[in-house]
Amino acid sequence: MESLSALALAVALALLGLWVLVGRRNLVWKLLGLNVASGGSILFLVALSHRPGARPPILGLGPGPAADALPQALVLTAIVIHFATLALALALVILLTERRHTQDSRKLEEEEG
Repeated sequence: MESLSALALAVALALLGLWVLVGRRNLVWKLLGLNVASGGSILFLVALSHRPGARPPILGLGPGPAADALPQALVLTAIVIHFATLALALALVILLTERRHTQDSRKLEEEEG
């Protein structure tokens, strides 16, 4: 039951992040929406890899199902990559704001077009 609620929360977070990403015009809000959507997808991967009653994958702990370490490693890698890309995107938004004096995506598109 707890994995179903985690899956529902993950889908809700991803949808909320995508809604903010599409619905807002401010670039910082768009990055925050992308951050929430990414957090939802990471939670979705964690919820899918959950095995009830699994033990840590260490030799000598006895019989029974062991937790799979691969999804954990992939999620940690995704978190690190997401943090690096978010930091780079925020630095680019700061640079763009200093040069164009706006964070409105529509105004920026009109200036380029």
